[in-house]
Amino acid sequence: MLNTISTVNFSNTINVDERNKRLVVDGYALGTKPSLLSGQLVDLAITTNLEKIWLWALPADVPEFLRCGFRTEGSLFRGDYEEFAISLAYYPSEARGQSDKLQSENNIIDSVRTKPVNQSRRLPLGMELKLLNESNAQQISQLLSQVFTSYPSPVENPQYIRTLIQKGNIFAGAFSQDQLIGVAAAYPDPILNRCEMTDCATLADYRGHSLSERLLFILEQEVHKQGSFNLYTLARAQSYGMNRVFHKLGYRYQGRLINNCHIAGSFEDMNLWVRYA
Repeated sequence: MLNTISTVNFSNTINVDERNKRLVVDGYALGTKPSLLSGQLVDLAITTNLEKIWLWALPADVPEFLRCGFRTEGSLFRGDYEEFAISLAYYPSEARGQSDKLQSENNIIDSVRTKPVNQSRRLPLGMELKLLNESNAQQISQLLSQVFTSYPSPVENPQYIRTLIQKGNIFAGAFSQDQLIGVAAAYPDPILNRCEMTDCATLADYRGHSLSERLLFILEQEVHKQGSFNLYTLARAQSYGMNRVFHKLGYRYQGRLINNCHIAGSFEDMNLWVRYA
């Protein structure tokens, strides 16, 4: 989830995300010297007591960032050296950069890729899927807060959800009667020609009906009405179900972001899945 909390003064692409104790850098001005930017980012992260720097970099700049202590964690790369497509990380906190779950998470990826893909069954009677709007903000907020004990963005605040929708982000929901039981969202970024598929949640009593898969399919159709976007997601690396969903939808595994955000009660590794336009 790339939406963050507050903006640092010296760049509108650099965000201090106190909620997740990280510095998020969604690109930088062309011509920026990576070694100079690296020093500024590290100083800022240390000054603001942040544990991780998450940087989207140009492929051509990656070698210099690596020499400055960054490491590669994922890629949207397709061969265009003019796109901010490489996900790099720097860890002022050494512990934040370590994960003891890598083997089990690798096993999930292997299983997801090798298990046969079956067709989804029809929805039970009484369930329906539809696009959501600002009037559903309270329901979306309640659902996400009920499913996740913690979340990388302030979804517990319905006004935050309304603001996302006002900015052009798209939500779709599954209903049983009048109750919202599942949700997913798409965050199109016309500037970077990419769209994050995110905020997938289903109430426990209604799982097993492929609701996330169905909602994401609906969202993809809406996104492509706006243009040709590269689609990507950050799926919890410990969630077999969500990684399976994106594999079934034709996304490709492109890396893992270590302890990237605080979700479901702790910092978790996030798998990057990509589908090109």
